[in-house]
Amino acid sequence: MELISLFILIAYSLYFYIRYHSLGDKQIKSLGKCVPMILGMTSSIVIGLLIGVWLPEMLALSTILSILFSAIIAYLIGSRFGLNGVLEAQGSSLMGAMMGAMLGVMLSANEISLMIIAVDFIYLVSMFFVMIMLTKDSVEKKQLSFKSMPATFYLIFIICLSIIGGMGILQTGAFDSPEGIENQVNHSHTH
Repeated sequence: MELISLFILIAYSLYFYIRYHSLGDKQIKSLGKCVPMILGMTSSIVIGLLIGVWLPEMLALSTILSILFSAIIAYLIGSRFGLNGVLEAQGSSLMGAMMGAMLGVMLSANEISLMIIAVDFIYLVSMFFVMIMLTKDSVEKKQLSFKSMPATFYLIFIICLSIIGGMGILQTGAFDSPEGIENQVNHSHTH
């Protein structure tokens, strides 16, 4: 589930970078602070959480790695918004990476799936609304214009939510069987 979550985050970040690299000045000025901050924070919390879960005994290393990987994603997000956008994205990603890494290290084994689902959902919904806000129709009308995005955009968004939700149900469903409960108890005793 962690790898799927990371893949979705990287794919959406690259899509955002490619699609919105040629934004007009009107969109840049109107959304130059909120977009890099929102996406920098939400993406770095996901990255920090995943790295914290993968390195649960190494808070310092997981925090440093989270900050480094989040800085790359933050640059992709903020680069089109100029220096201010990069600084906004970097600042918010620094804070989000540290919080996500601490959260990942502190979670118990039976809470990990639920938390990954929650932060993925927050990231995907944030990215969804930012992409809608950045469409030409939304900027010109100064309100969200859901008709301006192609149907494939909505389909991929629903598929991503379904994958994350389905994987979460499958992973938490493993704890309902006697073997899953035994594995959970054994895992809890090793910490």
